[in-house]
Amino acid sequence: MKGPLFVYFMTIIGIGSSLFYPYVAVLVYVLFAVMSPNALWYYNLPPTFFNSGFGYSEMVAYPMIIGWVLHSCGNLRIGRAYFPMAILVCYLLWVIVTSFILEITPLGWETVIMLVRLLTAMIIVLTLCNSVFGLKCLVWTIIFGTGFVAYELNMSYFGGFNRLQMVGFAGMDNNFFAVAMVMGATVSFFTGLAEKNYVLKALAFLSAVLQAHTVLFSMSRGGMLALCVVGAVSFLLLPKTPGNITLFLVAVIIGLALAGPSVRERFFSSFENMEDLDGSAQSRLTSWKNCITVIKEKPVMGVGIQNWARYARSRFGIFLEAHSTWLQAAAETGIIGGLLQASFIFACMWKVLAVAFAKIPLPDPSLRYYGQMVIAAMCGYVAAAQFVSLYYLEVVYYVCLVGLCCLKISFLYSEELEEEAQVAQA
Repeated sequence: MKGPLFVYFMTIIGIGSSLFYPYVAVLVYVLFAVMSPNALWYYNLPPTFFNSGFGYSEMVAYPMIIGWVLHSCGNLRIGRAYFPMAILVCYLLWVIVTSFILEITPLGWETVIMLVRLLTAMIIVLTLCNSVFGLKCLVWTIIFGTGFVAYELNMSYFGGFNRLQMVGFAGMDNNFFAVAMVMGATVSFFTGLAEKNYVLKALAFLSAVLQAHTVLFSMSRGGMLALCVVGAVSFLLLPKTPGNITLFLVAVIIGLALAGPSVRERFFSSFENMEDLDGSAQSRLTSWKNCITVIKEKPVMGVGIQNWARYARSRFGIFLEAHSTWLQAAAETGIIGGLLQASFIFACMWKVLAVAFAKIPLPDPSLRYYGQMVIAAMCGYVAAAQFVSLYYLEVVYYVCLVGLCCLKISFLYSEELEEEAQVAQA
């Protein structure tokens, strides 16, 4: 009963704080998004809040939006974060327009609604997050949500049932959710480096280990590849201090120790000769070729969001996802939609480089670690997304949001420095 009580408690906190402290409410919303409480405690948590017909996130979302509006929609001066957010807004508008023109399934419309909710939550967080403390609250919300899910999946694994590999989590298969764990592990690792408090540092590193291990026993080659890419990029980005190098080597040693023979065999099967590829890898190649064929035939609007599997069955006789986020996005929403979706990720990485390398004034050194975290996580996501159809994995966008909040906070800090300089000159 502890799980349901926690969910009810957090829902009430979110509702109660929404009108006075909408930032608290939106953090509860983010927590539910990355934690998926209905999937975590499916066995004794009612599907709706006190059987009201409204989900727990919905109960928080509506008063949260009202509270945000009552607080004048927060601070809209977001500095360098404008460009990535403008791309994301354009992508959503493009998806909505193409969805009205094309015949899409009810699942497609559910995806459109989910995108609207995701973008709304991101805008609310970005406009209300004005301090380093608020940013750290967002980061730790992600760590707690993803870390607790990883703990539960590890407990199931050590109990003899590999839940993630066998049944997935929250409607996501092992490949899909493994990438979410890579995102959470990256956030946790860099936060552990940034934290000065040893208790928080230890908790962050523990969360990183739990999530990295979850990726390994998921048996997802895409997830393992993403984890390797994150590790390599992290080493390139981190200042080469003795402490950082030591922690990085410890992380590598722990990762190698956790990767048993079956995990290594699964991962290295990705690099076999074409004739030795297993059925899963061969089906990916077939799906990619089919996507390219459709992109050439329908380059503007595609076949409609969430329509690929149905279209592939009628056209190619294979009811299968494309196993590539980028190719499937272009096949479903056209080249324009695919480019906009990818451009948001790359625009975030490009803009956050100034934070990661301290090219702009930063009010707190932890922001530099957060910037590096976003770049490393997105590099891992870009690599994994070529091998997995990731339907708008929310934690990916919230990790990007951390970088956008870094940009906004650094912008506000620069304005403060300019004002102080003007006062000093006067």
